[in-house]
Amino acid sequence: MTTLIFFGTLITILVLFIRLIAKLFQHKSIISSIKALGIIILSYTLLWFFFYLISSFKTVPLGTDICFDDWCATITRFEKRDTLETFNPRGQFLILYIRMSNHARGIAQKPSEPRIHIIDDKGHYFSYSEEGQQALEKLEGKQIPIDMRLELHQSLETQLVFNVPAGSKYYKAIIEEGPIITKLLFNDNKEVFLLQ
Repeated sequence: MTTLIFFGTLITILVLFIRLIAKLFQHKSIISSIKALGIIILSYTLLWFFFYLISSFKTVPLGTDICFDDWCATITRFEKRDTLETFNPRGQFLILYIRMSNHARGIAQKPSEPRIHIIDDKGHYFSYSEEGQQALEKLEGKQIPIDMRLELHQSLETQLVFNVPAGSKYYKAIIEEGPIITKLLFNDNKEVFLLQ
């Protein structure tokens, strides 16, 4: 539903913008078109902030599939380490064990820009650590990237390393998918895995 609202608003803005350009070429007044554009953009922005403020995190158990269409991913377990080979973190390493699966009925699936973040108890977001990942792969072998194409009903497992500060009371992991434009959609309650 939020996607339909977003695309409906985007199409309306595009139509109004084209009308505005046409009025410029015809030397007509563009004040009404500018007002309409402003009202629509302001209304959508206010609604976006409202949904952002009321959205919250919903904790789900490890092993729960988070699905984006027919591509699903979950965190099956996690592990904390103080070191990986000779590489020491600035805080501690958090290794996530991730399972990706294709739930489609008849086609292969490739996710669109999937990403996983760790969120600490202060609300700071952390992306995976490239140096930590390289150190892990020296120990355990090359890991499958999370954006790997999955054949019909295929399921693959991989590990991702995060370099996070030590001393947080708890961490949450969130799985997201889609291009950066999805940040413009209204925020919904987000499913997260509690890591403690």
